[in-house]
Amino acid sequence: MKKKIISPTLTLIIMVLTIWISFSKLLVPNIIIIATTIFLLFLSKYWNKLLIFIFLPLLPAIGSAWAIIVHSSNYKYALLIFTRTYSFAALGLILATYISLVELLKYFEQHGLSSNIVYGLLVVIQALPRIQYETQMITKSSRLRGIFLPFWSPYYYAKAIFIALTWQPQISEAMTIHAYEDFKARTHYNKYTIDKIKSLFIIVLFSILLILLLIINK
Repeated sequence: MKKKIISPTLTLIIMVLTIWISFSKLLVPNIIIIATTIFLLFLSKYWNKLLIFIFLPLLPAIGSAWAIIVHSSNYKYALLIFTRTYSFAALGLILATYISLVELLKYFEQHGLSSNIVYGLLVVIQALPRIQYETQMITKSSRLRGIFLPFWSPYYYAKAIFIALTWQPQISEAMTIHAYEDFKARTHYNKYTIDKIKSLFIIVLFSILLILLLIINK
């Protein structure tokens, strides 16, 4: 069964944007990225992620801008660094929210990436909810005993390692049952391909926007 996806295209555009804003001295792209992210989160009704996006990068952004103002009094460059910090956070949030990492990994595995790397990462992704549940149980049990554990407590990391060690034989057995062997060719029920029409539309739209930004800058 063929499944058409646009995750590789979106990932490529996000990588290009990340590299571009890292070296660009234009303020407009940062503002567009921030505004687009807020619009998408608002449209999708991801209120918690919207609040995280607004407040989490605030302190690093203010700190970076303030350091520039103190040392050089260059307010324009300080504003650029402030918006760039938010742009990096925006691109990361878009990548985590709107792109399926599982689909992306399976696509790369079907197009040459090592199966060992892909399935290793998939195991980690599948284990995250279980690790999160176990850490929540540790927090609740410690509070019942009147003990507050900060997020850097070694108990959490020890529990995560213990879960990984416990799951390792089960995961190996499950992969053996599903006929997984190292360095062997595999067949796939779902064959992931790039949706060419949507990808072309996204690339053309991105190119037009890029050209407009360059014209505005001139």
